[in-house]
Amino acid sequence: MAPVIGVTATLKEDLELVATRPLGSFVRADLDYVVGVKQAGGVPVVLPPISPGAAEEMIRRLDGLLLSGGSDLDPRYYGEEPIPELNEVRPERDTFEMAALECALELGMPVFGICRGLQVLNVALGGTLYQDLPSQKTGYELLAHRQQTPKWQWTHEVEVDIGSEVAKIMGATGLRVNSYHHQAIKELAEPLMEVAHAPDGVIEAVESRDLSEHWLVGIQWHGEAMRDTQGSEHRNLFEAHVAAAERHACRRAAA
Repeated sequence: MAPVIGVTATLKEDLELVATRPLGSFVRADLDYVVGVKQAGGVPVVLPPISPGAAEEMIRRLDGLLLSGGSDLDPRYYGEEPIPELNEVRPERDTFEMAALECALELGMPVFGICRGLQVLNVALGGTLYQDLPSQKTGYELLAHRQQTPKWQWTHEVEVDIGSEVAKIMGATGLRVNSYHHQAIKELAEPLMEVAHAPDGVIEAVESRDLSEHWLVGIQWHGEAMRDTQGSEHRNLFEAHVAAAERHACRRAAA
């Protein structure tokens, strides 16, 4: 049976329907994440950020968790007050995803984080973030990490550590990636290892220190949007996550 992968969603203001009913929100999950999981052999299930209390019940029905991209994470989760350059935060999503991730980590469930998802994973495990790279990462000649071109186009290169699991999965140590973020990892959480970086030093990929014990992988770029335009290496990440989720499901069934 194909493993079931939960894909986190966000809330967007429903402006189109304001003329017919009170302003509200709707759940949104980019189709690229869902199709990426499906193409890799998994069964994708979109997780609406309803409430922290619902998170555990949802997670216990899954075999893997994909933390998707989106809005800024509230800096209070890593002990900081917001700075003026902080962008929109979504408290409902933050609280739901932190609860969902806590449950997934307790269960030893494979977790794949993309962009914001990488940042959430790092913070949940004890790390911190730059709230805004241009204003906080001084002394460096930063790349333009917020490209204005379509998501399927690459904007900078990434160097992947030889011998890392991410390098094995992608079959490459040099990548061309897209970039749609202004936040990034500042202090890396202890359970994670940095395994890829941009030319300006920004951390671009992490993995757990013992992937055989717990499969955790995070990337800063949007690999879901590059699956069909930049070669198979980006699809490989989804396939590796689904394979890890399948192993997790087998271990759980045998327990």
